[in-house]
Amino acid sequence: YCYVAEECQGDSDDRDPGGEGGEIPTEPPPSPTPPVDTDQPTGCREGCLDCDPDAPLACPRSDMKAVCDKQNDALYPPGDPREGTRVANFFDCYDMCKASFCCIHDSLDEVHSPSCSQTADNCELYYPCYVIWWKLSDTIGPATYLRVEQDEPFYDGLDFEFLREDFEEDEEFFQQLFAHHFDGEVPITDDTFENEANWT
Repeated sequence: YCYVAEECQGDSDDRDPGGEGGEIPTEPPPSPTPPVDTDQPTGCREGCLDCDPDAPLACPRSDMKAVCDKQNDALYPPGDPREGTRVANFFDCYDMCKASFCCIHDSLDEVHSPSCSQTADNCELYYPCYVIWWKLSDTIGPATYLRVEQDEPFYDGLDFEFLREDFEEDEEFFQQLFAHHFDGEVPITDDTFENEANWT
């Protein structure tokens, strides 16, 4: 059982179903979701390949795949400070992923939305973040008309007020998120998106 294909060891056809000397298992198979590493809040484990710890974009957290997998229904275990709550959730995934937004666009605006897609060595390791970028691109009309609420456990508790407050507190991310649609080095405001000349 593997969480991702790359971690599998051998083919399923190679497994001994219990021939000579084999035993029928008495325990259920392990969960395909890896345990959350609560002792290492940041950075990859030793086995996180291709992660450059000296790169400008830090190594992702070792539990990112579990936290950003919206199909992962695992709960934090007894004894954990967050016992009984979902491991996978929008809020934790969003916090992990924000720094990597520069990886997913090629804006020419080097002031408000500089791209790092060609320069940040660790970009590819942030692939679980697609679920966040998809949600922040779910709009009704212009890019600022976000359709935030979604009836799935992963998004439980998410509303526009959360994002509005976060955008106010993190002006740099706000400019990254919305200015990457443009190549001019001009601060982005609501008027930018209300201007019909910018709709093409």
